[in-house]
Amino acid sequence: MIKKLLVSSIIVAMTALSAFAVDKFPTSSRSIRHYGIGLLKMEKNFDAYVAPTEKSRKIKHFNLPVTNSQSAIIRDSRNTYNPYIVNMPSMNEFYTAIAEYPENGWAQIYINQNGNQLGWVKIKDDSNFLTWKEFVYKFGRENGVKLMTDVPKTQFKLYSKDSEDAQVVDEFTYPEQVALRIIRGNWALVTVVDSGSIYKTGWFKWRTDDGKLRIFPKMK
Repeated sequence: MIKKLLVSSIIVAMTALSAFAVDKFPTSSRSIRHYGIGLLKMEKNFDAYVAPTEKSRKIKHFNLPVTNSQSAIIRDSRNTYNPYIVNMPSMNEFYTAIAEYPENGWAQIYINQNGNQLGWVKIKDDSNFLTWKEFVYKFGRENGVKLMTDVPKTQFKLYSKDSEDAQVVDEFTYPEQVALRIIRGNWALVTVVDSGSIYKTGWFKWRTDDGKLRIFPKMK
């Protein structure tokens, strides 16, 4: 009886944990309001300041991981914060958009994707910063990528070269898998597994000229 109760308690606890530890990452370009120049992998706990010094006013102390099943929105008595573009408690991966290149051990990040609020955070390692190109290539090369849901189907085209003036060599309808090969500027050489398990390879514009993503890497 005791053994059954113990097993039941473990199952309930695991179910509750899985209900809250939900991984979140962008599925459309509209879900990222402030791209900045790239992403910064965050520590589990960090403080955001109004200036790049610990003597300045502290805006907020953030505690990770965020395991809200609906979003990565953090509220206190006065303000609302939504800093995380990638919020993956299962992998201990948390990324925020960074406004400028890190300098002297400090980085300016967007602490609220819903607004335009910035904050300075102290960082230990510059290698935790990746430009968007580096981020997409790093994880996309390892795991593949997904098309953003707001990419029009009329743009499901693959080109012979990294240019819209190049010849369209193929089109796809329902991309089941997308493997990333090379990134050159705003273009990526990809292999698409289309419906019917048909493989198609060509150049696809992974980022618009104004910096909005059209693909996002799979994180696991």
